[in-house]
Amino acid sequence: MSFPWHDPPWCEVGDLLDTAADPGARLLAPDLFWWRFPALWRYVPDNLSDQMAYDWVVVHKGELPAIPRRFLEHVVATTTPVLANEVFVVFAARPTTPVVDPRSPHFLAFLRALAQLPESPAVELAAVSDRALDASPTLRQFGAMTPQEARAAQDEFQAGGGYIYPTLRDRVYYDELRHVRNRFLRAGTRVLDVTAGAFPAAPLPDELFLVRCDFSEVAIRQGAAHDVDLDGVVHVVADASAVALASATFDTVLFVDSIEHVLDADAVVRECARALRPGGDLLLTFSNRDSLNQILTRALGYPTFLTNHQHVREFTYGEVVDMLDREGLDIVETDGVELRPYWGVPGIDHVLRDRLDEDAVMVEALRELGRRAGVEYAYVGVVLARKRA
Repeated sequence: MSFPWHDPPWCEVGDLLDTAADPGARLLAPDLFWWRFPALWRYVPDNLSDQMAYDWVVVHKGELPAIPRRFLEHVVATTTPVLANEVFVVFAARPTTPVVDPRSPHFLAFLRALAQLPESPAVELAAVSDRALDASPTLRQFGAMTPQEARAAQDEFQAGGGYIYPTLRDRVYYDELRHVRNRFLRAGTRVLDVTAGAFPAAPLPDELFLVRCDFSEVAIRQGAAHDVDLDGVVHVVADASAVALASATFDTVLFVDSIEHVLDADAVVRECARALRPGGDLLLTFSNRDSLNQILTRALGYPTFLTNHQHVREFTYGEVVDMLDREGLDIVETDGVELRPYWGVPGIDHVLRDRLDEDAVMVEALRELGRRAGVEYAYVGVVLARKRA
């Protein structure tokens, strides 16, 4: 889900952090604040020690039973409350904004609830942002990282288990991407996958030569383990914008489920075009900034949002067309993957997502509707582009 722009208490805290908190500050906050702040420390056990020091602490009063009482008492003793509303209390180590009136009913309610907490958390605090974070101590927007930081973060992410697909909708989505990829792989061809990740390459057509690249050494090592029984598959650690392979060598280049993750999408598309022989095909998918859920979000007066903290930038179909044209590639076929009318829409996502993501009838309908909606409105656009002779 995206940031709850429809909820005034959340927006009040977000506005405060936007104006008062330095981007490099040590911020402890619920996961959903990553849309408003480029880096935060998460509410996971290792971060909730009275030995930890933060510049800002955002406490959700509804989550107090999941937070160690000793840690909260440490926060109250060492920092200053600068905002209290019906949902949150915000503390600052060096306040530069007006402090909370100690008689504030919202702050007094927090103190009363704190006094009633047991010594140990009564419940477990669940991550709520994107189902892929597990117990990672920090949450950072990949777009705010340097290439070296992004590589290290992706290595850590893959070593921790990588992407998970817990819901029926997740699994159908992944199957749709594999279906798209496999539909364009032909026997006897040379294929380059510039952002292969750790996913298994199988199944593959006969006599296909495949080079799988990724900038994450951990992902490549895991992918190689999956592919150990496959002939004609080579694994290379390489940045997608500089794969260091011969020009005009490959019949097909795959750039699937990745353009939104790379730091320089134009450079990667340029590298894909360089590696292709004239008449060769580039298969590209992109997270669609004009998908139906984004259109609905904007119609309700809320900003377009990134759908994953690992996304650097999401694209419209028109932007993809222009990017491909600049590198001498003409679109020959398009498709769409999933329609997600409610996904991430403030005020709607949290009501529908958990229920509908496990509803087999709805999941199948949205899979079929994604294909019918096509590249312009589906959640993910699919493009097959051919290199000009």
